[in-house]
Amino acid sequence: MSAADVAQTIQLIIAPVVLITACAIIQNGLLGWYSGLSQRMRSLAHERFDLLRAKQPSDELWLERVQEIDRQIPSLVRRHRLLQNASLSIYTAIAILMFSMFAIAIAVSTNSGENATSALILFIVGTGFLFLGIFLTCLEIRMSHQAICYEVNRIISLSYMQTER
Repeated sequence: MSAADVAQTIQLIIAPVVLITACAIIQNGLLGWYSGLSQRMRSLAHERFDLLRAKQPSDELWLERVQEIDRQIPSLVRRHRLLQNASLSIYTAIAILMFSMFAIAIAVSTNSGENATSALILFIVGTGFLFLGIFLTCLEIRMSHQAICYEVNRIISLSYMQTER
């Protein structure tokens, strides 16, 4: 194999490397987001526990807050699952794209059409998993917006008299 062939092979392998870098950048943001959502779930669960320990069911605001938490936690669990699946999908994309790099190198070194086809299929499948991760993240963003709107609208709907007590 000549130096020109090696240079060409490296150029062919660059596309998966760029996608792997994109995956890593996206994954870094997702993991921070995932951690923040996990902390929000823990703090709401702790708040609910403290409210139940205080035992003030006659207070309308106490009941309102417990009901809000009871409604929010299942939504947070669904969002957490979406982010988990998005993250796993992107990790899968990284692994497949790494395999495609090896497949490209093997296809070039063996000059085999079948190996080249396998490398292309791996690259496309890896890109598909990246797309799936991005799609799941978009669903979570939509759910996040709905959850924030719900919480804000519930607080706005409370009457001034309820909040004075």
